[in-house]
Amino acid sequence: MNGQVEDRLLGRLAGLLEWQGLGTAVLTPRPRGGRLHGEDAEEVASLLEQLAEVDAGLPAGRRPRSLIFGNGCFAIGRYAEALAVYQALAGERPDDFAVHFNLGVTHLRRRQPGDATKALTRALELDALSAPAYYQRGNARDDMGDGDGALEDYAMAIGLNPDYLQAHYNRGIVLNNLARYAEAIEAFDQVMELRPDISNAYLNRGVARDELGDTSAAISDYDMALQYNPDNADARFNRARVRYRLGRYREAVADYTAAIELRPDDVEAINNRGLAYDALGQYEEAIADYDSALRLQPDFAEVLSNRGAALESLGDLDAALDNYLEAQKYVPEFAAAYYNAARLYADRGDIPGCAEQLAEAVRLQPGLYAEAESDEVLGWVLDLSRMRDERRER
Repeated sequence: MNGQVEDRLLGRLAGLLEWQGLGTAVLTPRPRGGRLHGEDAEEVASLLEQLAEVDAGLPAGRRPRSLIFGNGCFAIGRYAEALAVYQALAGERPDDFAVHFNLGVTHLRRRQPGDATKALTRALELDALSAPAYYQRGNARDDMGDGDGALEDYAMAIGLNPDYLQAHYNRGIVLNNLARYAEAIEAFDQVMELRPDISNAYLNRGVARDELGDTSAAISDYDMALQYNPDNADARFNRARVRYRLGRYREAVADYTAAIELRPDDVEAINNRGLAYDALGQYEEAIADYDSALRLQPDFAEVLSNRGAALESLGDLDAALDNYLEAQKYVPEFAAAYYNAARLYADRGDIPGCAEQLAEAVRLQPGLYAEAESDEVLGWVLDLSRMRDERRER
């Protein structure tokens, strides 16, 4: 009787998995690691519980759980249980492609790329023409930091299935990470030929174009990314950065504001909007943003330095100096904070303090020496420091 109950429950679970496109043998993982939610997930969980109860009462020879059970666990994010099922099956069915493939994908979900690579390599030994296995192993290699290996696997997947959208997309991401921007653009072009409405494809092609210095094309791509997804915060942020560099500060403020509305805790966006306000001469607004950023991340040295610069512009030199010195505490290698503090010590007439700060700035960033030499006051401090060193050498 238990066998009939188990068959009925497995049949219902198999139907649900097929309906959701997840597979009853070889898994078809959802993009971005999506799992079932809502009523479907609840039903799968109920079926798994019932199967576990039935399984416990079966004769020992019928207890090994099927791929369907493991796939059901995978479908609702119970990856440890899925892994245990696949590992048990791998011992019993060492030549079953589906078992090793599913094992590899589950290792990926558990952020175990080394184990995933091993399982997927075994799967490819069993079926060398599986584009999904090459694709998933490419993902595992990418997670291990092996960009070249990932590209090889994505190329194999595409060779077997030229319309493999996800392989083209991930190939573009890896090429961007490897600073091979021209090739990345070609990969994202292919993605758009296959499906022209993917917002992040335009976003990432925009990144590549920006890195190659084609700012107008980058902005066009960010425009397209936002056309297909107005809530793409990364596209807002990236377009704001380009607009800031081009001196289009009001447009940069608008984009950063939209990005912050989408991600209120984005400290970098808040800081960068402060810089745009600063460039517009709106120092109070800039300081308000820096204050907001520091409430979220009090040890953000760059924000403290930027706040100091805005306070300088408002004439509050004591508060500005405090900010530069505090920035040094959080990032002792922050050369600009020492240089700015040196300027303010010079304005106070504190030559020893200026010399100490300036020496540290130049030590950290030797290129600042030429800048200091061209400054009337700091150049004089450098001359004094040189004469002092010469006297010591005598």
